[in-house]
Amino acid sequence: MALLIDNETAQKVLNIADAVEVMENAFIQLGRGDAAFQPRTDVLSPVDGRGELDYYWWHSLIGAILDPPRLAFRFVSDIYSWRRDKDDKLREIQYNVEEGKSMGFVLLFDSTNGEILGLLNDEALQHARVGATAGVACKYLSRNDADTVGIIGSGGMAKVYLESFSAVRELDQVKVYSPTVSHREEFANQMSALLEIDVIPVSSPEKAVNDADIVATCTNAGAPVFPEDCVSEGMFVVDTKSNEVSSSAESMFDKIIGTTREAYLASEDYVVGQKSLLEKHKELHGKRGFEMKDYVTLSEIIQDPSKGRNTEDESIYCNNRSTGIQFAAICDLVHRRSVEEGLGVEIPSDWFQQDLDRSYS
Repeated sequence: MALLIDNETAQKVLNIADAVEVMENAFIQLGRGDAAFQPRTDVLSPVDGRGELDYYWWHSLIGAILDPPRLAFRFVSDIYSWRRDKDDKLREIQYNVEEGKSMGFVLLFDSTNGEILGLLNDEALQHARVGATAGVACKYLSRNDADTVGIIGSGGMAKVYLESFSAVRELDQVKVYSPTVSHREEFANQMSALLEIDVIPVSSPEKAVNDADIVATCTNAGAPVFPEDCVSEGMFVVDTKSNEVSSSAESMFDKIIGTTREAYLASEDYVVGQKSLLEKHKELHGKRGFEMKDYVTLSEIIQDPSKGRNTEDESIYCNNRSTGIQFAAICDLVHRRSVEEGLGVEIPSDWFQQDLDRSYS
């Protein structure tokens, strides 16, 4: 039987500490050659809309690990609309058919026999796999005594980043900034209660970042949000999007880390119709991009921690890039827990199979 697993079920069975553990295992496997992935592929097609730029955006990732033997195929089929907020900053609105809805799924397969094991909504998984990767990076790259966090952003990604940090470090205080006062106040109240630590809403990115040991940028902004003059000794910074930290800010860090080398070298973009759409998309969604250069990767640091933090004073920035192995690890965890707890909707596996006619050969 295959399981249809929605976001509510995934959230019910997900434990962020376990997510960090399985993500670390996935990157260990990647480092020793026991995991592989196909870099993200995007297909864009123009549509009419009410933003400065509107388009259909299909993007997908594939990743496989040996322990356990799983392959995950994640895809998103949504419309993206770039609109200006009250501060005249461009932000992306993502939707499927109507605003507030999205279509994102992960198909999970048993790579020993090809059987489909699950069809999983991807929202909770998306947050968990990115946040868990940030947690792994925090474990290996932040100072062991790091206990203060600055967060720019107050949405679901900010929540799981903070939970992941708390799974690997003993946190004392968190400062959070986002443009909407009520959002940052709600985040502070919710996370203070959840983690039983002091979470303080602040009125600017600088106030969130100043003197923080760990910094996370968790936004949907179309331009850099990290205040580049706030890099300090011993600071660890991890992003969510490649354009949240400017190129000039990058130059101020002692060390820069990439998630995986292959993810930066081989991603592909395709456009239907207007070539100018692809250029505008890249400009808004991070044309600056993160240039991998010869930086050490997270999987290399896990294999050899001496390639990571070497002194307490080093400032380190980690670009958290997507890889399909993240979905293989997280989906297996969610699928196993759902089976154990009798959750999800069962779908006969043979619905996805077909008789193979080789009579023509």
